[in-house]
Amino acid sequence: MKKIKKFLLTIAITMALGTSAFAASGFEFLFQLAGGAGAAIPNKEAKDLGFGTGLSFDADISAQIGYMFQVKEGFGISVLGELGYAWDFYLTGIDGGTLSSNTTAAGGVEYTVEGKDGLSLRQCYHSFKLGLLPKFNIGFGGRHGLAIGIGGGVKIPITGNYGATITTVGTSQVKEELQYEQDINLKRQDIVDLYSPSVIGYMKVTFDYYLFFTDNIGMNFGLYLGGDFAPKLKDVKYGYNSFDIGLQLGFRFGPKA
Repeated sequence: MKKIKKFLLTIAITMALGTSAFAASGFEFLFQLAGGAGAAIPNKEAKDLGFGTGLSFDADISAQIGYMFQVKEGFGISVLGELGYAWDFYLTGIDGGTLSSNTTAAGGVEYTVEGKDGLSLRQCYHSFKLGLLPKFNIGFGGRHGLAIGIGGGVKIPITGNYGATITTVGTSQVKEELQYEQDINLKRQDIVDLYSPSVIGYMKVTFDYYLFFTDNIGMNFGLYLGGDFAPKLKDVKYGYNSFDIGLQLGFRFGPKA
């Protein structure tokens, strides 16, 4: 009987110490808005076609849900799943190349394009975002804290748009600028048929400053560095990746570090 009491007392003491050590551990929820801009970087196949570095823009509304484990006073580790809506836009093109082709002008007159032409491509995707974002939380005491996150996941495009603008500076017969534009709206099945992979992989590093109003409620003001691996056209393997820098603002519910 004494051995049983001693065993139960040992378990109780161990549980009490464990509860004390992880007193600040708990459920964590973050809702935030983010947006930024950066560079669209061509892959080898796009470079071979003459495409250079372009522009990229992104924005998202996301929720991060998980659990924070306090390692010691003032330091904790969060394991968070991330889901939400993402918008991505890539603007790329060829500028200053020479192109020759037969074209029919107004009135049925044929002429040959002999000027310097420009080709601009626009890609836009509306996606469902799903990922994992572990964070290292540092508490400064009082109402202040800092979190550094490193994670990634996939954006699954649901709809999109693919547009092109061809600009001709001049011709042998008509000395004026001509433009031809085309826009194609894409549904999920179109994206699956045209692109491989049909998802956008992403990685990011986040830096968040937390200002707590209570022990469990606060605002976050942050910066992120992100990289996207955009879909590639199946036939020609043409595609762009991107690197973006942006700002994020959110609401946080969870324990302090």
